[in-house]
Amino acid sequence: MITRQPTFVLFFALAGILSGADTEWDREGKALSESCGQLFHQITSAGKCGEFLFNSGKPVRFTIPSSVVPGGGTAIGATYIQPLNIHDWTDSNLSVTGGSSLRQFWFADTTLTLNHKRWGGLWNTARDRFQVQVYGRARGLPQMPFYGIGPHTSTSNLTNYSETDFTVGANVVNPVASWLAIGGAVEYLKPNVRGIRSTSIRSIDNFYNEATAPGLTHQPGFVHYVFNLQPRYNLTRTKFNSVLAAHEYHDPGGRYSFHRVRADLLQTIYPETQSEPTGGIPGQVRKQPKFDSVLYIAARFSASKANHQNVVPFYLQETIGGSDIDGISSLRGFQDYRFRAPDLFVIQTQYERRLLPSPKPGSPRPSTFRSVAGALGIMAFYDTGEVANRFRDLSFSEMRHSFGFGLTFWSGERVWFRAYIGLGSGEGRHTFLGVANPSMQTPHL
Repeated sequence: MITRQPTFVLFFALAGILSGADTEWDREGKALSESCGQLFHQITSAGKCGEFLFNSGKPVRFTIPSSVVPGGGTAIGATYIQPLNIHDWTDSNLSVTGGSSLRQFWFADTTLTLNHKRWGGLWNTARDRFQVQVYGRARGLPQMPFYGIGPHTSTSNLTNYSETDFTVGANVVNPVASWLAIGGAVEYLKPNVRGIRSTSIRSIDNFYNEATAPGLTHQPGFVHYVFNLQPRYNLTRTKFNSVLAAHEYHDPGGRYSFHRVRADLLQTIYPETQSEPTGGIPGQVRKQPKFDSVLYIAARFSASKANHQNVVPFYLQETIGGSDIDGISSLRGFQDYRFRAPDLFVIQTQYERRLLPSPKPGSPRPSTFRSVAGALGIMAFYDTGEVANRFRDLSFSEMRHSFGFGLTFWSGERVWFRAYIGLGSGEGRHTFLGVANPSMQTPHL
């Protein structure tokens, strides 16, 4: 059984830090009252309350309730943020986060974030900041599914393994223009993967070996290097985000060293418009995007290669189906981690729309029914993709498909909650119910 001792230590340390923050706690209580005082009287205040509880509360806030990894159960935790007053490094902070689920999946993170105004002076058209992060992370995953490697595995081959991993590292992101940022990272990763000692669970080591699940018998420490480019643009009715990255995983023993190239792309389109007053001449209006009607088109490509007699460990291979270990969705009609291999290709489309428009500022207070209906939305999606053991085996003729639909909960122009069902896999349906993180700016769904 995986111990949750690191999480408990984190919370005790956090409590000690918070005991001396009386002034911050007074401010926290006042902000809580202002943000959530009307929650039970007006449902539209749920977004404002959620924004405070999970995003802007100081010095402590709840973490967004979500799985440590997909399938790990909902983890409950807290984040402590200590702002740092450093000249020319505005909005820098030290954060400590920890949490655990009832299924004993746990995580603990400490991150030092340093933000500096963009480099380059007036010629640099970027709006975001130069950022450095130094971090240490740990997580315990007591039961992870493994169906085998390759595009043709069967659900009857399902086994389970446990994993604990520790990571320490630093990354840098430098915006060089409004349309481009560059970044890099170096970290040390130490995984520990093993079978499960339970008579009711099919343990991976009873059905697979080093040949069929590389990395099962030995997990070295890896030095992981990353270099990435982040092309992007933001127009009136569409925006584009992407990350093009080169990874190098170095095993000092040599057996498991490999490199990977990966591209994540996301096009966001607002197909509808609405008329809004210009604020100048009375009666004059202008067309603006309708931000609660959104079409997403996403793609992901990844290829890994190990030289000579090296192999890519199975626990570092990419997966598609449901969501992967980082919570990135793909082929949502299949179970989480359903297909695993060194290479993959995925294309996704998703449309989300609020059922009723949000009330305009200054309009009369809506009825309870109107408030509830105005917070609900619908979504539909289609995914296609595949994995392959070799890059040359990726083929459009072998792509798998899934589709689905669901409900969303909106506040302002953001989705805070999603519930959907994935179909079309031929292996039953896959459901998802969870809180969205509207502050995330990642190039994938």
